[in-house]
Amino acid sequence: MNESGQNKVPRLEQTLAQAALLLAFLTLVSRVVGLLRVRIFTSYFGAGEILDTYYAAFRIPDFLMGLFIVGTLSVAALPVIAEYFVRKPDRAPRMVANLINIASLCMLVLCGLVGLGAPYLVSLIVPGFSPAQQQDVVMLTRLILAAQVLLSIANLTTTALNAAKRFLWAGIGPIFYNLGLIAGVVWLYPVYGLAGLGYGVILGAVLNLACQLPELYSIGLQWRPVLSLREPGFRDVLRLYVPRLLTIDLSQVSMLLAAIFGSYLAAGSISVFHLAFDLQAVPVGVFAFAAAVSAFPHLAELHARANIRGYVSTLSETVLRVLFYMTPIAVLLLLLRAHLVRILYGAGQFSWEDTQATLAVLGVFAFSLIGQSLVPVFSRALLARKQTLTPVLGNVFGVVVSLLVSWWLVGGYGIIGVVAGYTVGVTFNALLLYGWLRRDLARSPEGVAAIVAEEQRAAGWLWHLLVAVFALACVAYSVLYVVASRVDTHTWLGLVIQAASASVLGGLVFLGFAYVAGLAEARMLVSGVSGIGMRCAKALKLLK
Repeated sequence: MNESGQNKVPRLEQTLAQAALLLAFLTLVSRVVGLLRVRIFTSYFGAGEILDTYYAAFRIPDFLMGLFIVGTLSVAALPVIAEYFVRKPDRAPRMVANLINIASLCMLVLCGLVGLGAPYLVSLIVPGFSPAQQQDVVMLTRLILAAQVLLSIANLTTTALNAAKRFLWAGIGPIFYNLGLIAGVVWLYPVYGLAGLGYGVILGAVLNLACQLPELYSIGLQWRPVLSLREPGFRDVLRLYVPRLLTIDLSQVSMLLAAIFGSYLAAGSISVFHLAFDLQAVPVGVFAFAAAVSAFPHLAELHARANIRGYVSTLSETVLRVLFYMTPIAVLLLLLRAHLVRILYGAGQFSWEDTQATLAVLGVFAFSLIGQSLVPVFSRALLARKQTLTPVLGNVFGVVVSLLVSWWLVGGYGIIGVVAGYTVGVTFNALLLYGWLRRDLARSPEGVAAIVAEEQRAAGWLWHLLVAVFALACVAYSVLYVVASRVDTHTWLGLVIQAASASVLGGLVFLGFAYVAGLAEARMLVSGVSGIGMRCAKALKLLK
Protein backbone atom coordinates (compact mmCIF):
# COMPACT_ATOMS: atom_id res chain seq x y z
CA MET A 1 0.00 0.00 0.00
CA ASN A 2 1.33 3.46 -0.77
CA GLU A 3 2.01 6.06 1.87
CA SER A 4 -1.06 8.14 1.08
CA GLY A 5 -3.29 5.10 1.44
CA GLN A 6 -1.80 4.36 4.84
CA ASN A 7 -2.37 7.93 5.97
CA LYS A 8 -6.05 7.74 5.10
CA VAL A 9 -6.82 4.93 7.53
CA PRO A 10 -6.37 6.88 10.81
CA ARG A 11 -8.46 9.75 9.48
CA LEU A 12 -11.11 7.27 8.36
CA GLU A 13 -11.13 5.60 11.78
CA GLN A 14 -11.50 9.00 13.46
CA THR A 15 -14.44 9.89 11.21
CA LEU A 16 -15.93 6.46 11.78
CA ALA A 17 -15.64 6.82 15.55
CA GLN A 18 -17.30 10.25 15.43
CA ALA A 19 -20.17 8.93 13.30
CA ALA A 20 -20.58 5.92 15.59
CA LEU A 21 -20.60 8.22 18.63
CA LEU A 22 -23.30 10.42 17.13
CA LEU A 23 -25.41 7.41 16.16
CA ALA A 24 -24.86 5.84 19.57
CA PHE A 25 -26.01 9.00 21.32
CA LEU A 26 -29.11 9.38 19.16
CA THR A 27 -29.92 5.69 19.50
CA LEU A 28 -29.49 5.95 23.27
CA VAL A 29 -31.93 8.86 23.42
CA SER A 30 -34.37 6.94 21.23
CA ARG A 31 -34.07 3.83 23.41
CA VAL A 32 -34.53 5.85 26.60
CA VAL A 33 -37.69 7.38 25.14
CA GLY A 34 -38.69 3.86 24.10
CA LEU A 35 -38.23 2.59 27.66
CA LEU A 36 -40.29 5.52 28.90
CA ARG A 37 -42.98 4.43 26.45
CA VAL A 38 -42.85 0.86 27.72
CA ARG A 39 -43.00 2.01 31.35
CA ILE A 40 -46.10 4.06 30.55
CA PHE A 41 -47.67 1.03 28.85
CA THR A 42 -46.90 -1.30 31.77
CA SER A 43 -48.17 1.21 34.33
CA TYR A 44 -51.43 1.52 32.40
CA PHE A 45 -52.00 -2.15 31.55
CA GLY A 46 -49.48 -4.41 33.35
CA ALA A 47 -48.30 -7.62 31.66
CA GLY A 48 -51.78 -8.80 30.78
CA GLU A 49 -54.36 -9.23 28.05
CA ILE A 50 -54.35 -5.68 26.65
CA LEU A 51 -50.57 -5.57 26.30
CA ASP A 52 -50.59 -9.08 24.80
CA THR A 53 -53.11 -7.85 22.22
CA TYR A 54 -51.04 -4.75 21.43
CA TYR A 55 -47.80 -6.66 20.92
CA ALA A 56 -49.53 -9.41 18.92
CA ALA A 57 -50.92 -6.78 16.54
CA PHE A 58 -47.38 -5.78 15.55
CA ARG A 59 -46.33 -9.25 14.51
CA ILE A 60 -47.70 -9.29 10.95
CA PRO A 61 -46.80 -5.63 10.09
CA ASP A 62 -43.33 -5.92 11.60
CA PHE A 63 -42.71 -9.21 9.80
CA LEU A 64 -43.63 -7.61 6.47
CA MET A 65 -41.47 -4.58 7.23
CA GLY A 66 -38.52 -6.75 8.19
CA LEU A 67 -38.91 -9.05 5.20
CA PHE A 68 -39.30 -6.42 2.50
CA ILE A 69 -37.74 -3.18 3.80
CA VAL A 70 -35.68 -3.24 7.01
CA GLY A 71 -32.57 -5.35 6.61
CA THR A 72 -33.41 -6.16 2.99
CA LEU A 73 -34.23 -3.28 0.63
CA SER A 74 -32.64 -0.63 2.84
CA VAL A 75 -29.43 -2.66 3.20
CA ALA A 76 -29.31 -3.51 -0.50
CA ALA A 77 -29.92 0.12 -1.47
CA LEU A 78 -27.22 1.70 0.70
CA PRO A 79 -24.09 0.69 -1.26
CA VAL A 80 -25.80 1.56 -4.56
CA ILE A 81 -26.91 4.99 -3.31
CA ALA A 82 -23.46 5.60 -1.82
CA GLU A 83 -21.87 4.73 -5.17
CA TYR A 84 -24.21 7.18 -6.94
CA PHE A 85 -23.23 9.96 -4.52
CA VAL A 86 -19.55 9.32 -5.30
CA ARG A 87 -19.60 8.56 -9.04
CA LYS A 88 -22.92 9.92 -10.36
CA PRO A 89 -24.00 12.71 -7.97
CA ASP A 90 -26.14 14.43 -10.61
CA ARG A 91 -28.24 11.25 -11.09
CA ALA A 92 -28.54 10.34 -7.40
CA PRO A 93 -31.75 12.37 -6.67
CA ARG A 94 -33.67 10.73 -9.51
CA MET A 95 -32.42 7.26 -8.56
CA VAL A 96 -33.43 7.69 -4.89
CA ALA A 97 -36.83 9.17 -5.75
CA ASN A 98 -37.57 6.34 -8.18
CA LEU A 99 -36.62 3.72 -5.62
CA ILE A 100 -38.79 5.27 -2.91
CA ASN A 101 -41.76 5.64 -5.27
CA ILE A 102 -41.63 1.99 -6.37
CA ALA A 103 -41.12 0.68 -2.83
CA SER A 104 -43.89 2.78 -1.27
CA LEU A 105 -46.36 1.79 -4.01
CA CYS A 106 -45.54 -1.89 -3.53
CA MET A 107 -45.88 -1.61 0.26
CA LEU A 108 -49.21 0.19 -0.11
CA VAL A 109 -50.62 -2.64 -2.23
CA LEU A 110 -49.11 -5.34 -0.03
CA CYS A 111 -50.35 -3.82 3.23
CA GLY A 112 -53.80 -3.37 1.72
CA LEU A 113 -53.99 -7.03 0.71
CA VAL A 114 -52.68 -8.21 4.06
CA GLY A 115 -55.19 -5.97 5.82
CA LEU A 116 -58.01 -7.70 3.93
CA GLY A 117 -56.70 -11.11 4.98
CA ALA A 118 -55.90 -10.04 8.54
CA PRO A 119 -58.64 -12.14 10.25
CA TYR A 120 -57.24 -15.36 8.79
CA LEU A 121 -53.61 -14.42 9.44
CA VAL A 122 -54.28 -13.37 13.02
CA SER A 123 -55.92 -16.72 13.73
CA LEU A 124 -52.63 -18.33 12.70
CA ILE A 125 -50.43 -15.96 14.70
CA VAL A 126 -52.37 -16.13 17.98
CA PRO A 127 -54.46 -19.32 17.72
CA GLY A 128 -54.87 -19.53 21.50
CA PHE A 129 -56.60 -16.13 21.85
CA SER A 130 -60.37 -15.92 22.30
CA PRO A 131 -62.43 -14.78 19.27
CA ALA A 132 -63.02 -11.37 20.89
CA GLN A 133 -59.31 -10.86 21.55
CA GLN A 134 -58.49 -11.94 17.99
CA GLN A 135 -60.87 -9.29 16.67
CA ASP A 136 -59.04 -6.66 18.70
CA VAL A 137 -55.75 -7.87 17.23
CA VAL A 138 -57.21 -7.63 13.70
CA MET A 139 -58.35 -4.04 14.27
CA LEU A 140 -54.98 -2.92 15.62
CA THR A 141 -53.11 -4.84 12.92
CA ARG A 142 -54.92 -2.93 10.17
CA LEU A 143 -54.09 0.43 11.76
CA ILE A 144 -50.43 -0.52 12.18
CA LEU A 145 -50.31 -1.70 8.55
CA ALA A 146 -51.34 1.80 7.48
CA ALA A 147 -48.42 3.19 9.47
CA GLN A 148 -46.01 0.72 7.84
CA VAL A 149 -46.34 2.42 4.46
CA LEU A 150 -45.05 5.67 5.98
CA LEU A 151 -42.39 3.81 7.95
CA SER A 152 -41.20 2.15 4.72
CA ILE A 153 -40.65 5.54 3.11
CA ALA A 154 -38.93 6.83 6.26
CA ASN A 155 -36.65 3.80 6.35
CA LEU A 156 -35.50 4.43 2.79
CA THR A 157 -34.99 8.15 3.39
CA THR A 158 -32.89 7.17 6.41
CA THR A 159 -30.86 4.88 4.14
CA ALA A 160 -30.28 7.73 1.70
CA LEU A 161 -29.14 10.05 4.50
CA ASN A 162 -26.82 7.37 5.89
CA ALA A 163 -25.35 6.83 2.42
CA ALA A 164 -24.68 10.57 2.27
CA LYS A 165 -23.14 10.29 5.78
CA ARG A 166 -25.83 12.55 7.22
CA PHE A 167 -26.73 10.77 10.45
CA LEU A 168 -28.32 13.47 12.63
CA TRP A 169 -31.95 13.67 11.51
CA ALA A 170 -32.00 10.04 10.45
CA GLY A 171 -31.21 9.23 14.09
CA ILE A 172 -33.74 11.70 15.48
CA GLY A 173 -36.63 10.16 13.52
CA PRO A 174 -37.09 7.11 15.80
CA ILE A 175 -37.30 9.45 18.82
CA PHE A 176 -40.33 11.15 17.31
CA TYR A 177 -41.78 7.76 16.44
CA ASN A 178 -41.67 6.74 20.10
CA LEU A 179 -43.22 10.06 21.11
CA GLY A 180 -46.13 9.28 18.80
CA LEU A 181 -46.64 5.91 20.50
CA ILE A 182 -46.58 7.60 23.91
CA ALA A 183 -49.22 10.05 22.71
CA GLY A 184 -51.30 7.05 21.65
CA VAL A 185 -51.51 5.59 25.15
CA VAL A 186 -51.64 8.86 27.14
CA TRP A 187 -54.03 10.95 25.05
CA LEU A 188 -55.65 8.79 22.37
CA TYR A 189 -56.38 5.60 24.32
CA PRO A 190 -58.67 7.36 26.83
CA VAL A 191 -60.70 8.73 23.90
CA TYR A 192 -60.68 5.91 21.33
CA GLY A 193 -59.91 2.84 23.43
CA LEU A 194 -57.65 0.21 21.82
CA ALA A 195 -57.91 1.97 18.45
CA GLY A 196 -56.15 4.95 20.05
CA LEU A 197 -53.02 2.84 20.42
CA GLY A 198 -53.09 2.21 16.66
CA TYR A 199 -53.61 5.90 15.94
CA GLY A 200 -50.53 6.58 18.05
CA VAL A 201 -48.46 4.32 15.78
CA ILE A 202 -49.67 6.24 12.71
CA LEU A 203 -48.83 9.55 14.41
CA GLY A 204 -45.34 8.30 15.24
CA ALA A 205 -44.77 7.22 11.62
CA VAL A 206 -45.80 10.67 10.35
CA LEU A 207 -43.45 12.42 12.78
CA ASN A 208 -40.58 10.06 11.92
CA LEU A 209 -40.81 10.87 8.21
CA ALA A 210 -41.55 14.58 8.60
CA CYS A 211 -38.46 15.34 10.67
CA GLN A 212 -36.17 13.94 7.94
CA LEU A 213 -37.58 15.99 5.06
CA PRO A 214 -35.59 19.23 5.61
CA GLU A 215 -32.29 17.32 5.68
CA LEU A 216 -33.25 15.46 2.50
CA TYR A 217 -34.03 18.71 0.74
CA SER A 218 -30.72 20.21 1.89
CA ILE A 219 -28.78 17.54 -0.04
CA GLY A 220 -31.01 17.81 -3.09
CA LEU A 221 -33.19 14.73 -2.56
CA GLN A 222 -36.59 16.22 -3.31
CA TRP A 223 -39.51 14.05 -4.34
CA ARG A 224 -39.80 13.54 -8.10
CA PRO A 225 -42.67 11.99 -10.11
CA VAL A 226 -40.60 9.11 -11.51
CA LEU A 227 -41.60 5.47 -11.61
CA SER A 228 -39.34 3.38 -13.84
CA LEU A 229 -38.39 -0.26 -13.47
CA ARG A 230 -35.71 0.28 -16.13
CA GLU A 231 -33.78 2.85 -14.11
CA PRO A 232 -30.17 1.50 -13.92
CA GLY A 233 -29.89 2.28 -10.20
CA PHE A 234 -33.09 0.40 -9.46
CA ARG A 235 -31.77 -2.65 -11.32
CA ASP A 236 -28.55 -2.49 -9.32
CA VAL A 237 -30.54 -2.44 -6.08
CA LEU A 238 -32.77 -5.25 -7.31
CA ARG A 239 -29.78 -7.53 -7.94
CA LEU A 240 -28.71 -7.10 -4.33
CA TYR A 241 -32.26 -7.11 -2.98
CA VAL A 242 -33.62 -10.40 -4.35
CA PRO A 243 -31.19 -12.62 -2.40
CA ARG A 244 -31.93 -10.58 0.74
CA LEU A 245 -35.60 -11.55 0.51
CA LEU A 246 -34.57 -14.97 1.74
CA THR A 247 -33.35 -13.37 4.95
CA ILE A 248 -35.70 -13.74 7.91
CA ASP A 249 -34.65 -11.77 10.95
CA LEU A 250 -34.13 -14.08 13.91
CA SER A 251 -35.72 -11.63 16.30
CA GLN A 252 -38.85 -11.50 14.13
CA VAL A 253 -39.01 -15.30 14.04
CA SER A 254 -38.68 -15.44 17.82
CA MET A 255 -41.43 -12.85 18.22
CA LEU A 256 -43.70 -14.89 15.97
CA LEU A 257 -42.95 -18.00 18.02
CA ALA A 258 -43.56 -16.04 21.22
CA ALA A 259 -46.96 -14.95 19.89
CA ILE A 260 -47.96 -18.44 18.72
CA PHE A 261 -46.81 -20.30 21.83
CA GLY A 262 -47.68 -17.43 24.17
CA SER A 263 -51.30 -17.36 23.02
CA TYR A 264 -51.71 -20.80 24.63
CA LEU A 265 -49.78 -19.89 27.79
CA ALA A 266 -50.86 -17.73 30.71
CA ALA A 267 -51.98 -14.17 29.99
CA GLY A 268 -48.97 -11.89 29.89
CA SER A 269 -46.52 -14.38 28.36
CA ILE A 270 -46.28 -12.42 25.10
CA SER A 271 -45.93 -9.16 27.02
CA VAL A 272 -43.14 -10.55 29.20
CA PHE A 273 -41.17 -11.61 26.12
CA HIS A 274 -41.47 -8.18 24.52
CA LEU A 275 -40.75 -6.27 27.73
CA ALA A 276 -37.51 -8.20 28.23
CA PHE A 277 -36.64 -7.89 24.54
CA ASP A 278 -37.15 -4.11 24.56
CA LEU A 279 -34.91 -3.72 27.60
CA GLN A 280 -32.00 -5.80 26.31
CA ALA A 281 -32.33 -4.21 22.87
CA VAL A 282 -31.20 -0.84 24.26
CA PRO A 283 -27.45 -1.60 24.44
CA VAL A 284 -27.60 -3.60 21.20
CA GLY A 285 -29.08 -0.62 19.39
CA VAL A 286 -26.82 1.94 21.03
CA PHE A 287 -23.50 0.19 20.47
CA ALA A 288 -23.87 -2.64 17.95
CA PHE A 289 -26.29 -1.28 15.36
CA ALA A 290 -24.86 2.22 15.59
CA ALA A 291 -21.38 0.82 14.93
CA ALA A 292 -22.61 -1.39 12.08
CA VAL A 293 -24.60 1.39 10.38
CA SER A 294 -21.79 3.95 10.65
CA ALA A 295 -19.17 1.46 9.42
CA PHE A 296 -21.20 0.18 6.45
CA PRO A 297 -20.66 3.11 4.02
CA HIS A 298 -16.97 3.30 4.94
CA LEU A 299 -16.47 -0.44 4.39
CA ALA A 300 -18.30 -0.21 1.07
CA GLU A 301 -16.07 2.69 0.01
CA LEU A 302 -12.87 0.86 1.06
CA HIS A 303 -13.97 -2.22 -0.87
CA ALA A 304 -14.74 -0.10 -3.95
CA ARG A 305 -11.22 1.36 -3.73
CA ALA A 306 -9.71 -2.17 -3.33
CA ASN A 307 -8.15 -1.08 -0.02
CA ILE A 308 -8.27 -4.47 1.69
CA ARG A 309 -5.87 -3.52 4.47
CA GLY A 310 -7.99 -0.50 5.37
CA TYR A 311 -11.11 -2.66 5.11
CA VAL A 312 -9.78 -5.28 7.55
CA SER A 313 -8.48 -2.61 9.93
CA THR A 314 -11.82 -0.76 9.93
CA LEU A 315 -13.76 -3.98 10.45
CA SER A 316 -11.45 -5.03 13.30
CA GLU A 317 -11.79 -1.66 15.02
CA THR A 318 -15.58 -1.89 14.73
CA VAL A 319 -15.77 -5.42 16.16
CA LEU A 320 -13.44 -4.65 19.07
CA ARG A 321 -15.35 -1.47 19.86
CA VAL A 322 -18.59 -3.43 19.99
CA LEU A 323 -17.08 -6.13 22.23
CA PHE A 324 -15.55 -3.52 24.52
CA TYR A 325 -18.97 -2.13 25.36
CA MET A 326 -21.24 -5.15 24.98
CA THR A 327 -19.29 -7.69 27.08
CA PRO A 328 -19.44 -5.75 30.37
CA ILE A 329 -23.01 -4.70 29.60
CA ALA A 330 -24.04 -8.35 29.20
CA VAL A 331 -22.51 -9.17 32.60
CA LEU A 332 -24.20 -6.21 34.30
CA LEU A 333 -27.52 -7.08 32.66
CA LEU A 334 -27.30 -10.58 34.09
CA LEU A 335 -26.38 -9.35 37.58
CA LEU A 336 -28.84 -6.46 37.74
CA ARG A 337 -31.79 -7.87 35.78
CA ALA A 338 -34.17 -7.83 38.77
CA HIS A 339 -33.26 -4.24 39.61
CA LEU A 340 -33.65 -3.07 36.03
CA VAL A 341 -37.05 -4.68 35.54
CA ARG A 342 -38.44 -3.30 38.78
CA ILE A 343 -36.95 0.17 38.32
CA LEU A 344 -38.04 0.58 34.70
CA TYR A 345 -41.34 -1.29 34.64
CA GLY A 346 -42.45 -1.62 38.26
CA ALA A 347 -45.25 0.91 38.42
CA GLY A 348 -49.04 0.96 38.34
CA GLN A 349 -50.52 -2.35 37.18
CA PHE A 350 -47.13 -4.10 36.81
CA SER A 351 -47.12 -6.69 39.63
CA TRP A 352 -44.33 -8.59 41.39
CA GLU A 353 -45.35 -11.72 39.46
CA ASP A 354 -44.87 -9.76 36.23
CA THR A 355 -41.44 -8.70 37.49
CA GLN A 356 -40.35 -12.26 38.24
CA ALA A 357 -41.47 -13.54 34.86
CA THR A 358 -39.77 -10.68 33.00
CA LEU A 359 -36.43 -10.93 34.83
CA ALA A 360 -36.27 -14.68 34.15
CA VAL A 361 -36.66 -14.05 30.42
CA LEU A 362 -34.20 -11.13 30.56
CA GLY A 363 -31.56 -13.36 32.17
CA VAL A 364 -31.60 -15.68 29.16
CA PHE A 365 -31.53 -12.75 26.75
CA ALA A 366 -28.30 -11.54 28.41
CA PHE A 367 -26.45 -14.52 26.92
CA SER A 368 -27.51 -13.48 23.41
CA LEU A 369 -26.10 -9.95 23.49
CA ILE A 370 -22.71 -10.75 21.98
CA GLY A 371 -24.24 -12.73 19.12
CA GLN A 372 -26.86 -10.05 18.52
CA SER A 373 -24.18 -7.38 18.43
CA LEU A 374 -21.85 -9.12 15.99
CA VAL A 375 -24.42 -10.34 13.45
CA PRO A 376 -25.24 -6.85 12.05
CA VAL A 377 -21.54 -5.95 11.89
CA PHE A 378 -20.54 -9.12 10.02
CA SER A 379 -23.63 -9.01 7.78
CA ARG A 380 -22.95 -5.46 6.65
CA ALA A 381 -19.26 -6.20 6.24
CA LEU A 382 -20.16 -8.99 3.81
CA LEU A 383 -22.72 -6.85 2.01
CA ALA A 384 -20.15 -4.09 1.60
CA ARG A 385 -18.16 -6.65 -0.39
CA LYS A 386 -21.28 -7.42 -2.47
CA GLN A 387 -21.57 -10.84 -0.78
CA THR A 388 -25.37 -10.98 -0.70
CA LEU A 389 -25.94 -14.73 -0.45
CA THR A 390 -23.63 -15.43 2.50
CA PRO A 391 -25.53 -13.35 5.11
CA VAL A 392 -28.74 -14.96 3.87
CA LEU A 393 -27.40 -18.48 4.36
CA GLY A 394 -26.07 -17.63 7.81
CA ASN A 395 -29.42 -16.22 8.81
CA VAL A 396 -31.32 -19.21 7.41
CA PHE A 397 -29.13 -21.62 9.38
CA GLY A 398 -29.61 -19.48 12.48
CA VAL A 399 -33.38 -19.51 12.03
CA VAL A 400 -33.43 -23.31 11.65
CA VAL A 401 -31.36 -23.76 14.80
CA SER A 402 -33.56 -21.30 16.69
CA LEU A 403 -36.77 -23.04 15.60
CA LEU A 404 -35.50 -26.49 16.59
CA VAL A 405 -34.23 -25.40 20.00
CA SER A 406 -37.38 -23.36 20.73
CA TRP A 407 -39.67 -26.25 19.76
CA TRP A 408 -37.63 -28.60 21.96
CA LEU A 409 -37.62 -26.36 25.04
CA VAL A 410 -40.97 -24.56 25.00
CA GLY A 411 -42.88 -27.54 26.36
CA GLY A 412 -40.85 -27.63 29.55
CA TYR A 413 -39.83 -24.00 29.96
CA GLY A 414 -42.62 -22.00 28.33
CA ILE A 415 -41.71 -18.62 26.90
CA ILE A 416 -38.16 -18.97 28.26
CA GLY A 417 -37.66 -21.83 25.79
CA VAL A 418 -38.31 -19.44 22.90
CA VAL A 419 -35.69 -17.02 24.26
CA ALA A 420 -33.19 -19.86 24.67
CA GLY A 421 -33.78 -20.88 21.06
CA TYR A 422 -33.19 -17.32 19.91
CA THR A 423 -29.95 -17.11 21.94
CA VAL A 424 -28.53 -20.31 20.45
CA GLY A 425 -29.61 -19.36 16.92
CA VAL A 426 -28.19 -15.84 16.91
CA THR A 427 -24.87 -17.02 18.39
CA PHE A 428 -24.60 -19.74 15.75
CA ASN A 429 -25.37 -17.15 13.06
CA ALA A 430 -22.59 -14.83 14.27
CA LEU A 431 -20.01 -17.63 14.26
CA LEU A 432 -20.97 -18.70 10.74
CA LEU A 433 -20.78 -15.16 9.38
CA TYR A 434 -17.36 -14.62 10.92
CA GLY A 435 -16.01 -17.82 9.42
CA TRP A 436 -17.35 -17.00 5.96
CA LEU A 437 -16.15 -13.41 6.10
CA ARG A 438 -12.67 -14.49 7.13
CA ARG A 439 -12.53 -17.02 4.29
CA ASP A 440 -13.61 -14.39 1.76
CA LEU A 441 -10.99 -11.89 2.94
CA ALA A 442 -8.24 -14.52 2.87
CA ARG A 443 -8.51 -15.03 -0.89
CA SER A 444 -5.54 -12.71 -1.52
CA PRO A 445 -2.06 -12.62 0.09
CA GLU A 446 -2.68 -9.04 1.22
CA GLY A 447 -5.92 -10.13 2.85
CA VAL A 448 -4.22 -13.03 4.64
CA ALA A 449 -1.50 -10.74 5.99
CA ALA A 450 -4.06 -8.19 7.20
CA ILE A 451 -6.21 -10.85 8.89
CA VAL A 452 -3.26 -12.48 10.64
CA ALA A 453 -2.02 -9.13 11.93
CA GLU A 454 -5.45 -8.10 13.24
CA GLU A 455 -6.19 -11.49 14.83
CA GLN A 456 -2.86 -11.50 16.65
CA ARG A 457 -3.60 -8.06 18.01
CA ALA A 458 -7.17 -9.05 18.91
CA ALA A 459 -6.05 -12.15 20.85
CA GLY A 460 -4.11 -10.12 23.40
CA TRP A 461 -6.81 -7.48 23.43
CA LEU A 462 -9.51 -10.06 24.26
CA TRP A 463 -7.47 -11.49 27.12
CA HIS A 464 -7.17 -8.07 28.73
CA LEU A 465 -10.89 -7.47 28.16
CA LEU A 466 -11.86 -10.71 29.92
CA VAL A 467 -9.70 -9.85 32.93
CA ALA A 468 -11.36 -6.43 33.15
CA VAL A 469 -14.84 -7.96 32.84
CA PHE A 470 -14.06 -10.53 35.56
CA ALA A 471 -12.98 -7.70 37.88
CA LEU A 472 -16.21 -5.85 37.07
CA ALA A 473 -18.34 -8.92 37.93
CA CYS A 474 -16.58 -9.47 41.26
CA VAL A 475 -16.87 -5.83 42.33
CA ALA A 476 -20.48 -5.38 41.16
CA TYR A 477 -21.61 -8.59 42.87
CA SER A 478 -19.90 -7.59 46.14
CA VAL A 479 -21.34 -4.08 46.06
CA LEU A 480 -24.87 -5.44 45.69
CA TYR A 481 -24.57 -7.23 49.02
CA VAL A 482 -22.81 -4.37 50.81
CA VAL A 483 -25.38 -1.77 49.74
CA ALA A 484 -28.33 -4.11 50.44
CA SER A 485 -27.54 -3.93 54.18
CA ARG A 486 -27.61 -0.13 54.15
CA VAL A 487 -30.66 0.78 52.03
CA ASP A 488 -34.25 -0.39 51.82
CA THR A 489 -34.31 -2.43 48.63
CA HIS A 490 -38.10 -2.71 48.82
CA THR A 491 -38.36 0.89 47.63
CA TRP A 492 -37.73 2.30 44.14
CA LEU A 493 -35.04 4.66 45.46
CA GLY A 494 -33.29 1.85 47.32
CA LEU A 495 -33.15 -0.28 44.17
CA VAL A 496 -31.79 2.65 42.17
CA ILE A 497 -29.04 3.29 44.74
CA GLN A 498 -28.10 -0.38 44.89
CA ALA A 499 -28.04 -0.87 41.10
CA ALA A 500 -26.28 2.44 40.44
CA SER A 501 -23.60 1.71 43.06
CA ALA A 502 -22.88 -1.73 41.64
CA SER A 503 -22.83 -0.60 38.02
CA VAL A 504 -20.80 2.59 38.59
CA LEU A 505 -18.16 1.01 40.84
CA GLY A 506 -17.99 -2.10 38.68
CA GLY A 507 -17.76 0.04 35.56
CA LEU A 508 -14.96 2.17 37.02
CA VAL A 509 -12.99 -0.95 37.94
CA PHE A 510 -13.53 -2.33 34.44
CA LEU A 511 -12.41 0.94 32.87
CA GLY A 512 -9.40 1.11 35.15
CA PHE A 513 -8.23 -2.41 34.28
CA ALA A 514 -8.82 -1.78 30.57
CA TYR A 515 -6.98 1.55 30.70
CA VAL A 516 -3.95 0.11 32.48
CA ALA A 517 -3.91 -2.80 30.00
CA GLY A 518 -3.65 -0.26 27.21
CA LEU A 519 -6.96 -0.91 25.43
CA ALA A 520 -7.41 1.93 22.95
CA GLU A 521 -11.18 2.00 23.48
CA ALA A 522 -10.73 2.65 27.21
CA ARG A 523 -8.23 5.44 26.60
CA MET A 524 -10.49 7.03 23.99
CA LEU A 525 -13.40 6.89 26.43
CA VAL A 526 -11.36 8.43 29.26
CA SER A 527 -10.03 11.09 26.90
CA GLY A 528 -13.52 11.91 25.68
CA VAL A 529 -14.95 12.17 29.18
CA SER A 530 -11.97 14.30 30.29
CA GLY A 531 -12.47 16.59 27.32
CA ILE A 532 -16.14 17.05 28.16
CA GLY A 533 -15.23 17.75 31.79
CA MET A 534 -12.68 20.39 30.80
CA ARG A 535 -15.15 22.12 28.50
CA CYS A 536 -17.77 22.13 31.26
CA ALA A 537 -15.24 23.58 33.72
CA LYS A 538 -14.34 26.35 31.27
CA ALA A 539 -18.02 27.11 30.72
CA LEU A 540 -18.56 27.41 34.49
CA LYS A 541 -15.61 29.79 34.81
CA LEU A 542 -17.04 31.99 32.07
CA LEU A 543 -20.39 32.06 33.86
CA LYS A 544 -18.68 33.26 37.04
